[in-house]
Amino acid sequence: GWSYEVHVSYLEIYNENLRDLLSTDPAHIREDPRRGLYLECHEMEIRSFEEIQACLKQGEVQRTTGATNMNLHSSRSHAIFRLTIESSSVNEHGETSVRSAALNLVDLAGSESVRNTGATGQRAKEGGKINQSLLTLSRVITQLGDKSCGHINFRDSKLTRLLQNNLMGNATMAMICCVTPAAQFMEETRSTLQFASRAKNVKLNPEVNEVLDEKSMVKKLKREIAELRAAASQNGGGAAVTETPRAAAA
Repeated sequence: GWSYEVHVSYLEIYNENLRDLLSTDPAHIREDPRRGLYLECHEMEIRSFEEIQACLKQGEVQRTTGATNMNLHSSRSHAIFRLTIESSSVNEHGETSVRSAALNLVDLAGSESVRNTGATGQRAKEGGKINQSLLTLSRVITQLGDKSCGHINFRDSKLTRLLQNNLMGNATMAMICCVTPAAQFMEETRSTLQFASRAKNVKLNPEVNEVLDEKSMVKKLKREIAELRAAASQNGGGAAVTETPRAAAA
């Protein structure tokens, strides 16, 4: 009795700018009093696993890469491949409920040291922006793991802003940190392991995102009012239950 819709979006954060990898249209992070924080970008409806793979390959071709002393095809941006699933069903009262969930696959560009990459000019600028956003992510992770911290600096980076809803707790999260046993990268490995250790302190509490559509919400409120009236009649009176315009509009 459930129907499903699946959509895919693919973005990169390059030099602190959002770029849609599946469209030439601009992408934006928006905030709405009702919807909260959401992403405005191109979403492709998909119906098979093969279509997911096609979207992934299309986006990979568009990603920003460049050569450094460490890697001839180095990623110069962070990338987020998002799979959104919406399911809906109608209950015995004719009310439509909708559930939504999103799977975010995040590929973070690696932290860079100029002494190892030999980057200059534009490559050095890209590396600086990458390190800046990774530092912000590390700081946010630390703040989330500290119960005494009152303010979280999500707005200091597009990366943390984009992942705010996930990092706030309504999600499950797996993090893979890449390190190397090479002695020359001992400091980088130690820093990465410290980051992973801090990430383990973040407590998450995922919940099912289920809502009624507006028409169903009105129908539900009317049904509850009718049930309250019936209960009041059976109990021989009590407080009168009236249907106000405000209740109906809700």
